Amino acid sequence: MAGRPDGRTRVVRRLVPVLVAALLAQVPGVASAAEALLPDLGMARLTDVKLVTAAGQRQLRFSTTIVNVGRGPFELVASRSSARSSFVVSQRVVHADRSQVTTGVPAGLVYAGDGHNHWHVRDLESYQIVRLDDGSKVGTGMKGGFCFYDNDPYRRALPGAPRSSVYSRAGCGQEDSLTVSMGLSVGWGDRYAWTLPDQYIDVTGLPDGRYRLIATADAQGRFVESDRGNNTTWVDLVLTTRKSGATVRVIAYGPTA
Repeated sequence: MAGRPDGRTRVVRRLVPVLVAALLAQVPGVASAAEALLPDLGMARLTDVKLVTAAGQRQLRFSTTIVNVGRGPFELVASRSSARSSFVVSQRVVHADRSQVTTGVPAGLVYAGDGHNHWHVRDLESYQIVRLDDGSKVGTGMKGGFCFYDNDPYRRALPGAPRSSVYSRAGCGQEDSLTVSMGLSVGWGDRYAWTLPDQYIDVTGLPDGRYRLIATADAQGRFVESDRGNNTTWVDLVLTTRKSGATVRVIAYGPTA
């Protein structure tokens, strides 16, 4: 019959879990329990680039998709004490042991920025158009706020990506909401179609030529993420005016997240 374990055996048994955890932490792709699973914001390819005449303007319209290709969700939560107060915005970061840390971020909310009757985060995305020959900026996007949630399955093969959407439009709240929660799951994106209000750059009077349309996620670096080097994408395009009207033609695409 086996005897009771001696002191040395008990010490070894206590050390085994610690050693295993230390070894796993050194294996690429394996997170330690306390490791933050950071999101990674980026932009998918710009699509539906069109010239539209509306409200006396020549508008360069386009569809964008902001995506999360990180190891954890991108989640913002906001609260206020009353319907007359301003929201205080925080970012919630998930850790490998499923714990969460919530930290205040210098972001603001605006209501119904595009006529959708819900709350939007300011400056989540930004758009600009520059001359291709000298890089000078000749226009900026009209849209200033975004309500974001899982509506486009972008890369669900990523580790941790859910098969179905987790965050919904309901999280964007209503005018009298005291709490708001928006998010992008790993491998998911939020698409803004070219037909939506303010989804354009005013190019009225812009001469014919070659230009670069640039879209950037979190250009001001307000949110916590693992990599800011992949936050921008672009398309190069040619504007041409003929008797039949103005046209736009895409000639090159930039990198995507």
